[in-house]
Amino acid sequence: MREWEGRTVGGYLLHQYLGEGAFGGVFLSEQLVLGQPLRRVALKLSRRTGMTAAQVHQLFGESFLLARSMDEIKDSEARQHLVHVYHAGITAGDGRAFLTMEYVPGTTLAERFARQTKVDAPQLTKWATQIAKALRGLHGLDVPVVHRDLKPDNVLLGLDNLVRLVDFGLADRMLNARYVPGVAGTLAYMSPETSQGSSTPASDVYSLGLLIYEGLTGEHPFRHLIPPVDLPDALYSDWLYDAKKRTPAIAPSALSNTVTAKLDAIVLRCLEFEPDRRFRDAGEFLAELDREGPTQRPAEILVRELPSAGSTKNLQQARRTLEERLAAADLPKEARFELLRKLGEVLGSLGAHADAAQRFGQAWQLTEHNAILRDRQERVALVTQLVEAHRMAGNAFQARRYEAQRDKERGGGP
Repeated sequence: MREWEGRTVGGYLLHQYLGEGAFGGVFLSEQLVLGQPLRRVALKLSRRTGMTAAQVHQLFGESFLLARSMDEIKDSEARQHLVHVYHAGITAGDGRAFLTMEYVPGTTLAERFARQTKVDAPQLTKWATQIAKALRGLHGLDVPVVHRDLKPDNVLLGLDNLVRLVDFGLADRMLNARYVPGVAGTLAYMSPETSQGSSTPASDVYSLGLLIYEGLTGEHPFRHLIPPVDLPDALYSDWLYDAKKRTPAIAPSALSNTVTAKLDAIVLRCLEFEPDRRFRDAGEFLAELDREGPTQRPAEILVRELPSAGSTKNLQQARRTLEERLAAADLPKEARFELLRKLGEVLGSLGAHADAAQRFGQAWQLTEHNAILRDRQERVALVTQLVEAHRMAGNAFQARRYEAQRDKERGGGP
């Protein structure tokens, strides 16, 4: 595509070839109005020729979605961190599709991470805040938009040190569903539920947590999950899903001394396996980030040093550690709740489902007259654990009892 340098396409002079991919080439270009230069833009030109208007609309559907969303977004901070789409068309001669958008001189966060290895927490927090503001604009629309491919390669870092979120090739609206269907994105930055075919704004929060973790530590939080050598490629996604469910990430502060306890808790909450235990969207993430003082949940303090759940031996050790901590007489109720819930999860992994149900039940009792669980979603998630534990233990009566409670929680207030 380099040979297109110096040509004019749809009123744009292609100054400099920037690169190309499967789609075609990208050029630093200048918009001409009445023969005079107006502004610099980035222009994508397709390799494919002979395209119709319907084909171009399908090809650039995600960009049209972004352009429509930008028109709906009233949040000026969000608009500042999204790349603006200007124009699309078809070349008159050979029918190539082209798209123009805001040109952002600089680099990507992926390139910055590769050069810097670790980014100090204050700087990365600024970038994460800006990314979250862009996502807040999308998540806060009347019909929310989920990006579904958030990763360091898709975040531009301008010369002004501001980030812009790009590449909406997999973005989609939730429409009337409670989630966006389909498996989409880059597996290394994909949320567990997206890999299973359903995405919500909490899925973007998970990807944001992965990005923050990698920037802070120089390592992917699940780098230690190595599949069996004989595992077929087709089964890798399901294997990774199960491995993440069993093995939570260690705190980023273990790998970076600039990470505070508060940031530890925020990142680990982003990386919760269950969507209901994460921030529901980017707006909730930002609210927690702006909250005064350390806001980490006791679970992140009290279970951080537990052995990873990769083996029965480690699970047994985690069980003993949790039981020892629960024996302390002066535990605050919230801390006791978190330990009981974690112990229930460990017992379930060990196959002791009746004991797990007992611990989940004790945790549930602690929530009755306390605001330990923050909203309805958290209450539903805990009752669901109770249902599953009783069902696995063969106690159909108690399983039905808590199913009724779960239905009540779903229909009632938090």
